[in-house]
Amino acid sequence: MNADIEHFGISLRRAREDRALTLGEISSSTKVPRSCLELIEAGDLEGLPADVFVRGFIRSYARAVGVSELQPLARFDRALRARSEAERAESALPVIDPMIAGIAPRDEAETEEAAASRRGLGLAVFVIVLLLIATITLSLLLRRPPPSGEGLSELGPTPTSTSAPATDTPVG
Repeated sequence: MNADIEHFGISLRRAREDRALTLGEISSSTKVPRSCLELIEAGDLEGLPADVFVRGFIRSYARAVGVSELQPLARFDRALRARSEAERAESALPVIDPMIAGIAPRDEAETEEAAASRRGLGLAVFVIVLLLIATITLSLLLRRPPPSGEGLSELGPTPTSTSAPATDTPVG
């Protein structure tokens, strides 16, 4: 913002000071958090909540100090436009990869060290994955069928011997 243009909170702060009101009194009468009132007076857009809330806070603040809400709201809208234009201009700047542009890194030793640590990490991950695959494969190959007969087909019992069935009569 230009130095000759006041931000949206200055007129509100002056009106509050002219009426000898404290931020605490304004906060309790408007139900606007004191921290938001401080940010509004400072003209700080970064710590404030969503714009729709801030517009309501500015309206409440202006009514509490007895000034028109139009001027602070217009200045707030101007500050929002300036911020969005600055963000748009910043996002329009191209991002250049230093390696593609041919700009050498400042410290070659640091980049070599970082590359070596990445290679070591990649190797460790590869070994862990390989061990997991080997463990799962061995556990599947060495697994014995359960002794209770689970997993057998439902075809019925198969005869294991051809001997005669046992009778209940005692031998003797």
